[in-house]
Amino acid sequence: MNKFFKIALISTIIFFVGSPLTAIAQSQSQITLLAGGDVEWSRMAKESLFHREIIRYNLDFASKQEEARYPFQKIKPVLEDADISFVNLETPLSDTANKNGAFLAPTAFATGLKSAGIDVVSTANNHALDAGVAGLKDTLTSLSQVGLPAVGSGDNLASARLPYIFEKNGIRLGFLAYTMSENSGDSSYAKPNRAGVMPTDLSLIREDIQKLRSKVDYIILSFHWGLNDSEKPPFWVRNLARKSIDSGADIILGHHPHFPQGIEIYKNKPIIYCLGNFIFGHNHPYWTDNFLAKFILTPSQIKSIEILPIAGENQYLAQPFLLAGKTSQNLLKDVSNKSLALKTKMEIVGDIGVINPATAAMPKNEIDDLIYDLMLPKPLWQLLLALSAVGIVLTFIIRFGLSRFSRKRRRFARR
Repeated sequence: MNKFFKIALISTIIFFVGSPLTAIAQSQSQITLLAGGDVEWSRMAKESLFHREIIRYNLDFASKQEEARYPFQKIKPVLEDADISFVNLETPLSDTANKNGAFLAPTAFATGLKSAGIDVVSTANNHALDAGVAGLKDTLTSLSQVGLPAVGSGDNLASARLPYIFEKNGIRLGFLAYTMSENSGDSSYAKPNRAGVMPTDLSLIREDIQKLRSKVDYIILSFHWGLNDSEKPPFWVRNLARKSIDSGADIILGHHPHFPQGIEIYKNKPIIYCLGNFIFGHNHPYWTDNFLAKFILTPSQIKSIEILPIAGENQYLAQPFLLAGKTSQNLLKDVSNKSLALKTKMEIVGDIGVINPATAAMPKNEIDDLIYDLMLPKPLWQLLLALSAVGIVLTFIIRFGLSRFSRKRRRFARR
């Protein structure tokens, strides 16, 4: 009896002590990745460079350091809550280089990025050389000085291809970045003996993935791609995303169009076609709210993806914050509808969207892709419907008029 009692007691202790330890171990065996879209803080850009009306902010700061911290003040807790936060840095950072494109921010902004809780940035985009090669080198130097890794650009092709590897709780992430858009100024693609950014060359992407695959659990690709001010990814963007996943990528993060686009789950892997804007020193009246994507990662699977709506209209793009209530619901419904068009389901839970990569994908085929490409934006459909209605009315009027004219002619002929 004594022996039985001892066994029961030991089992009970193991159960009650072991359960919390198991829970702790499970919580430690997952990490969160937070991704945001385009970041630009070049508030002195010449308005003549923009072809449409823009909104500027009447902001005064005591120092460059204060200005660098300002845009992140309301969103900083969200960034810091993640194990690792990523954004696309859409501007060069330099205090001495000459601007020959749209954007140029002071090197103090690197401190603002780092202190806000951002852990890695992509510098592969069409504005990376807005201050020439000197500006790009100053950007990479200023980021390095504050301990902020950058991917997607470098002094030459070899350095531009280098990944950033992050590890926590035994889970390793590898980041690579590429851009589809060349700058209107300097030819921006990196060459063996020329500084620049990484192009969306599929052969290079495949090589980079193969080199990185055995070193990490997840490969995250950042793509600056698509069409400006577009709300849906064109076929060549979708094709590149899917081929990249076929080649071994696990997560695709897209940006450049400045509008939040739909999300596609392809072979249980997420493609965020466009996160929209994150922080900008200027705005356009037609730009909308945006979102952050939060990935909960275990060693073996992407457990879930959360879509966090953030403010981006008008002056709020200069200092975004998490949305709630009606504005949050509007953004989530928009992203949900755009994702459904890509045959991916997103559940709206309160003020966030939730996607389970294992179950979110709906059956699809090449016909679905064709239908998607033929889908026109809502305003264009409305215009076509209005024109069709006008055409029907005009046709009726003309036919009615011709019919009456014909009857009158027949009556006149009988006389």
